[in-house]
Amino acid sequence: MLRMFRVGCALMLLSFVRAPVLAQETVLPDSSASFIVAAGDTLWLAAPLEVVGSRVPAALPGTLRSVGVVTSDDLDHGAADGVAAALAVEPGVVTGQRRAFGVQSDLSIRGSGFDQVQVLLDGYDLSDPQTGHHLLDLPLALQDISRLEVLPGHGAALYGSGAFGGTLNVVAKRPADESGGELAVSGGGQGTRGARGVANMRLDGLTGVRLSGSALGTDGYAAPATGGGEKWLGNDAEVYTATARVVRETGSGDWDAFAGFASRDFGALDFYAPYPSRERTKSFFGAVMRTISTGGRLTLEPRLHFRRHRDEFVLFKDAPDVFTNDHVSRRAGGELCGIVDLGRDHALAWGLEGLYEDIDSRGLRSGVWGEALGFHVRRRASLAVEVDRDLGRLRWQVGGRLDARNRYAPRTTGTAAVAFDLDDAWTVRGSLGGVYRVPTFTDLYYVSPANLGNPDLVPEHGWTWDAGLGRRLGAVAVRATYFERYEHDRIEWARPADALATDPWQVLNVATGKTRGTETRLDWTTARGHTLGVSWSWLEQTSALDPGYAGKYTLLAPRQVLAAGGVLVLPAGLTAGATARYIERTGGPEEFKTAFVLDGRLSWQRGRWFAHLTGSNLLDRTYQEVPGVPMSGPLAVLEVGRGF
Repeated sequence: MLRMFRVGCALMLLSFVRAPVLAQETVLPDSSASFIVAAGDTLWLAAPLEVVGSRVPAALPGTLRSVGVVTSDDLDHGAADGVAAALAVEPGVVTGQRRAFGVQSDLSIRGSGFDQVQVLLDGYDLSDPQTGHHLLDLPLALQDISRLEVLPGHGAALYGSGAFGGTLNVVAKRPADESGGELAVSGGGQGTRGARGVANMRLDGLTGVRLSGSALGTDGYAAPATGGGEKWLGNDAEVYTATARVVRETGSGDWDAFAGFASRDFGALDFYAPYPSRERTKSFFGAVMRTISTGGRLTLEPRLHFRRHRDEFVLFKDAPDVFTNDHVSRRAGGELCGIVDLGRDHALAWGLEGLYEDIDSRGLRSGVWGEALGFHVRRRASLAVEVDRDLGRLRWQVGGRLDARNRYAPRTTGTAAVAFDLDDAWTVRGSLGGVYRVPTFTDLYYVSPANLGNPDLVPEHGWTWDAGLGRRLGAVAVRATYFERYEHDRIEWARPADALATDPWQVLNVATGKTRGTETRLDWTTARGHTLGVSWSWLEQTSALDPGYAGKYTLLAPRQVLAAGGVLVLPAGLTAGATARYIERTGGPEEFKTAFVLDGRLSWQRGRWFAHLTGSNLLDRTYQEVPGVPMSGPLAVLEVGRGF
């Protein structure tokens, strides 16, 4: 069965077959409006048949810059088993997974470090003050995601200044219009088992509730050990998630409350150091917002949000008393945002934010508890303003941001973007922006046998620009972008090039860094619902590391990535999806330096019953996404469920 599945998924990328129409026609609002507010979302009107949106007051600027969107159909019928895999075809995006299902992944956009990207949930900043390793430790499951929005390059002023490489906005599903839900169970190779459920309730005509839960376990896979037996590779995992969302619609706006929780327990071989480690994380995020429409040109949105993340790291899984860290980080903030329709296709968006974050970190050393990273507090007050012209042949945006933090001098950053339609099909775009990031608590204070923080670090900063050309006509869309990024006081884990493998890495402010590259993407969507996306990215990166030093994470940036993914709509309620990607890096072991991976999914739905057969690494390639951590061979998982 797995062999036939491999062949079928490979052929899927090469041909299309006749099938019934399953896609529904998208009806856009009146195109004379700069924006509309619908159920708490601000929908910026982009090119025909494309609406890219997020929360009030500003969406990711899809009318001005190249925003990649992974839709709900892509998530339902594509080959992804997690957020990391779902982003595989987006140009410039690379994830470093330790195993499938998105148990733990690092995110890189345009060659950035994993600390240099920004992850949002419905526009709320999910930054972790401890480390960027936890940015994709999302408090929800794949079934809870409506779409993924990727904005390469500097972010929007209203969302922050730390997006050196780009921004990922995870848009969570809202309660459905009708009561109902679904239940599903799954099982497959490597002891994989899971269950998930969703319930939607309409309490009255104005209030909707969505509840969900999921559980996933896998025994992982092993490798032959020297002298016989098997070697543990640190890829077993247990993952649990639960979410709740309540939306109350009123005549003057919406109330929207969300809460999500995730618990992950997984092997972490060679995570921070070359030892058989184990990691347990628990993440909670809660937010409430109120959209207030004055009935005129002003919309306001006050928001409150809270995030708590616990990270228990055991350096030697069979001897936890030797070295264990228990980190608890918290972030709490309040925002008041607004958007004013200035008329003549212009809008003014602004935001005021206050943020508190801390970490309480203890360590167990040789059986004795004491301070690890310690207890530290940060506070930030921010003001951001954007002015946009969103319709017409010439569109533009200018924004600025001021961040004031304790311990650091106030800092300003700015963004600007412009788009011009050459005709009905061709559009040229360009953008320019500044970036600025303070060190994480791990950068500053981490101490272990393999890694040493540096409390004397200063923030890294820089600027980036890009220019591109896009064409959309009928079922085909093409875009190409060239970009450059310049960084100063870049933060990097480094050590002498002739150091022993057991010598520790030290965090340093690298003098300068430069990244340049190109991104291209072609999308084809037919009237029958077939889709095909092909992307190619090329990257060149240089860092002025001190002579004789080597960087720990610079190898993660790829030289080039070629990816393709698509979905075929077949008769009898069947769909077939596949993703193929080739990655080439400039260094590292051969299994990490180059890789070609093919994943696929065959889906079936008849009435309320559905089934998904997902296969990963169908060609049985030996590869790594993190140096020294081998990924799984062929793995098939079957899920069966029913809606109600």
